[in-house]
Order: sequence, then C-alpha cells, then structure tokens
Amino acid sequence: MKAISVIFIVARYPTTYGHTSVINNLCHGLNELGHKTAIGAFSFDNDPPKGVEKVMLKKNELLRSGVASLKYDIIHPHQAQVLYYLLFKKPEKPIVFHYHAASNIIQELNLKLSMKLFKKRISKFISVSEKASHHLEEWAGKCDDVVIYNGVDTKFFHPDLDQPYRKGTPQLLFVSVLRRYKKTVDLIRVMPELLKTYPKAHLQIVGNGEDFSRLQNIIKKKNLEKNIEMTGRIDDDELRLRYASCDMYVSASTNEHCPVPTFEAMACGRPLVLSELESHVEIINASKAGLTFSFSDNHDLCQKIINVYENKEAFGKDAVKFVQNHSLQEFCKRVEEIYNKILNQQV
Repeated sequence: MKAISVIFIVARYPTTYGHTSVINNLCHGLNELGHKTAIGAFSFDNDPPKGVEKVMLKKNELLRSGVASLKYDIIHPHQAQVLYYLLFKKPEKPIVFHYHAASNIIQELNLKLSMKLFKKRISKFISVSEKASHHLEEWAGKCDDVVIYNGVDTKFFHPDLDQPYRKGTPQLLFVSVLRRYKKTVDLIRVMPELLKTYPKAHLQIVGNGEDFSRLQNIIKKKNLEKNIEMTGRIDDDELRLRYASCDMYVSASTNEHCPVPTFEAMACGRPLVLSELESHVEIINASKAGLTFSFSDNHDLCQKIINVYENKEAFGKDAVKFVQNHSLQEFCKRVEEIYNKILNQQV
C-alpha cells in the first residue's frame, strides 16, 4: 500500500481544547502504519511530537495560493476557523474536516459561516460522536459525515499499571482544562455528602485553566484540602498512573462531544460517573461502563458514585471491552480507509 502524506491543521498548536490529543494520536498511529504526518498551524507554542513535521502556515499565502502550496496528499483541518484560509481558493487537494464540537458562540458562528461558504469544497467530514454529527447537521445541513470516536492508545493506557497515587477510598479522578462549563465545582460540592458514607473518599482534579484559582479557593473555604488534590498540568506518564490509581472517572461537564479522558480511563479499566449530557449518555449506553447523574444534583451524583464504587469490577470489565474496539490502531485504520477511498476516487 502506498504511503500517504497528511497534514493536520489548527490555528494554534497545541490547542487549548482536546484537539491536540486527537491529532497527536493520529500522527502516532498513522506513522506506525507507514504514512507521513505533519502538523500545520499559524503559531506554535510547542513543537509537534518526534517524527512529525512542523509546518508554519501563513494566512496571506494560503489566501493567495490555496492549499496547492502544501505538499501533502491529504489536508486534514480540525477547526472551523482555519477553513477560510484553506478553502478561500478552490482546493486542488482533498480536504477532510474533523469536527470536534463548538464550545462557544464564536466557534458556532465560525462553523456556520465556513459551512455556508465552503461546504461543497470539503471532500469528507468526520464527526467525533453522534452528538457532534447532529450538531454539525444543525449548523451545516446534511454533510454525509462518518462518526469515529476518538481512539485511545491501549498499549500505553491499560489496566495493568502501578497505583502510586491512591490516596483515598473511593478514589475519584477528573481530567480536563478547567473552565466554568466543566462544572468541576459540582464534584467539589458533592464531597461533604460522600464523606458521610466514605470518610476516606478522595478526589483528584488534573489540569490547568481559568477556573483553577476559583476552585482552589472553594476547596479551602470548605476545608476539603485533605480530601481534594489539584495537580495542575501533568505529563502522560504520570497521567496514566493517576487513572490506574483511581476507582472511577467522574465528570460534571455541561459541554463535551467525545472527551478523550473518558476513553483513557476506560482503557485503564476504570468505570465512569458522568453528567447526563447527550454525549455522556451516548458513551455510557454504548459501553455499559458506568452511570450518568442529573445535572447539579449532588444527592444523585453521590448515589451514583456509591453505586459504581460498589460494582466497580463489573463496570471496569465493560470499560475495557468497549475500548478494545476504539483503540488507537482501530481509530487510525478507519481514518486511513477514508484517505484511501478519497485518493482512489481521484485516480
């Protein structure tokens, strides 16, 4: 099979959302399959992973020459705001748009405008979940997209890891960029009720973000410093051991489409307790790996945590079974199939 060259494009790398993990995983998996990968952006705060080419994009050049200046077989953007520059001139190369979600009104407007102007210039759409697919259709009309859940590296994230970060029983974990809509505060507020049943319960919150200081202050005011740890940003080697050390992964978020940490937690054999967000319900219904709870209902959240903790082995087995079909290898093979189909149609 002929090697394919592909460039993944975002406005800024790394992004402040979950796109970076997905793109890095795609680069890693496609490189293993013998393909050539690159990451293109208008600005870089960090270099791409080893073995991935770094391409500094120039807006004026793209508007003037289009994607013809990009010497790759496939152009694979992951954000709507870059589509203006890639599609202003009719592309001479296939464009695969990977739709992750729109988290605010600006992103929604970017998506709506770019679809109105350039939808027909996109060769294929990939949506990260059924919820994302419905959202894309709502803003852009029928796109004939394919739904592919974000893949997880099951060779790196797996159940047979050490547990050096266990600090409580039950041990809860949440991983994210900390923003208000993530509702991390609800995870903090449930702890006093949970501690009545499990006095040694412990919550670990992993990640940075604009909500970090506010959450720290809330923890201090509630005298929960012994029961809640905020780690800040950590590397992947520590992250996987945090997953291994927990009893379950919890999220109260009000806006997600296919959150990568849920798949990483499941790959480590850990069950889920998630808010009743549409995408969370989709994951729970598909995996049978945990339970959902009602938004901002501390009592319901507490009861679901207790229920999952008491049945964590069964939920954990379902988690591992589900993720086996959504490994990084399977993820990249499905994307590779899309590339080959598009390129074969051009011959």
